[in-house]
Amino acid sequence: MTRSVPDPSNVPSFLIKQVSRELSRLAETQLRPLGLGMASLPVLEAVRQGKATTQAELARLLRVEQPSMAQTLARLERDQLIRRSPDPQHPRAQRIELTALALQRLPQAREILNEGNTRMLADFSVDETMRLTSFLQRLSANLDRTG
Repeated sequence: MTRSVPDPSNVPSFLIKQVSRELSRLAETQLRPLGLGMASLPVLEAVRQGKATTQAELARLLRVEQPSMAQTLARLERDQLIRRSPDPQHPRAQRIELTALALQRLPQAREILNEGNTRMLADFSVDETMRLTSFLQRLSANLDRTG
């Protein structure tokens, strides 16, 4: 008995990517006037929340390569959204902190992302939204265990 291969455009991984791409596209359009992008928001939020204060910590936390993180931080510094200073405990490391400009723009950026989520979930009930969130968290946890 042969097992049929599902249509690639109708499997969860494809649909998740498609939804993610569309949300990112919508958000990028609205974030651009703020001088922000989807790649910079997790970095800025991690620093704001105190989850990471150095390039190495951010790269580990956000699961990106050091060169990519270095480029993101260089752009954020150029755009005056972060400030770097020597880490007194680790001479080769630099501490990263948000500027007043970043702190001013982050609430607007979070609102833009929230608008995208609201639009995406427009005809979902609260229970459906909670279940979808739970399923996505489980998917992520499954991939964390296997990767």
